[in-house]
Amino acid sequence: MGKTEVNCRQIFARARQRIAAGGQARDSAPPPARRAEGGELARRFFEATAGGDMDALLGMLAPDVVLHGDGGGKAQVIGKPLAGREGVMRFLVGLLRRARALGASLRLAWVNGQPGAVLYDAERRVVSVIELDVADGVVQTIRAVVNPDKLGHIGPVPDVARLPEGHH
Repeated sequence: MGKTEVNCRQIFARARQRIAAGGQARDSAPPPARRAEGGELARRFFEATAGGDMDALLGMLAPDVVLHGDGGGKAQVIGKPLAGREGVMRFLVGLLRRARALGASLRLAWVNGQPGAVLYDAERRVVSVIELDVADGVVQTIRAVVNPDKLGHIGPVPDVARLPEGHH
């Protein structure tokens, strides 16, 4: 994401404090109106994704939406960015369906001042952090970090995150 590990640690430490404080933000928070809009869209977005509601999702994704995955070469993730709402939608719905089957849960969070979520496995270990870039009322870009090295400071990371695709 173009940020140093130390910077990311600080961002997540602040995010954790904000979550603990009930979401009250300080420095990197967007204006309240944009924050409310982004937060509401994120809530509806993840609900629709988890429920497999394709129609609702289509309306929330920009036609040229792009999904970036950062596995850092250590975790399974898409190799190159995925563009276009049909492909992005199918990928996300499939991902959350598999995650839920494994007992995973999703918690809304603010990531780098953007709405997003943290995905936990059944043992409450951090599997991924997802950031939504919202503009004009739709999701323009999705960034999913699954690199265990970048997630370890949020909480424990499962070893399964380090397995190559097809091993679970």
